[in-house]
Amino acid sequence: MASVSGTLGPTAEDSGDVSESDVTKLHAREGAGVEELAGQGFTYRHNWGLRNNQWKLTLNWAGVITANTRVFVAISEGHVGAARYTVHNVVPEDGRVTIWLNIEWGSPIQLFADYLIVNP
Repeated sequence: MASVSGTLGPTAEDSGDVSESDVTKLHAREGAGVEELAGQGFTYRHNWGLRNNQWKLTLNWAGVITANTRVFVAISEGHVGAARYTVHNVVPEDGRVTIWLNIEWGSPIQLFADYLIVNP
């Protein structure tokens, strides 16, 4: 079983559990980058249609997304299939968020992007 040792958190393995004491230890470490979720947050799913290869896609949302908004994105075809979906960058700006992604598949297939949007 391959494992990767991280400097900011617990060791990542093929599978494993995180205990409440692990979370407490992370909160106690100075500079660990662990923050409580604060602000107003919500999720949104966007259907980007049939796509493959690399894309930079911009979701325009004036009044909701700013340069200070934290945006987390997961992409998929809506189920676990054989294609590999990868998010390379997520860049929030005033009025929009741009994602750069890659879909490793020979022909266009469905692309859903799930956005977690948290405003301070």
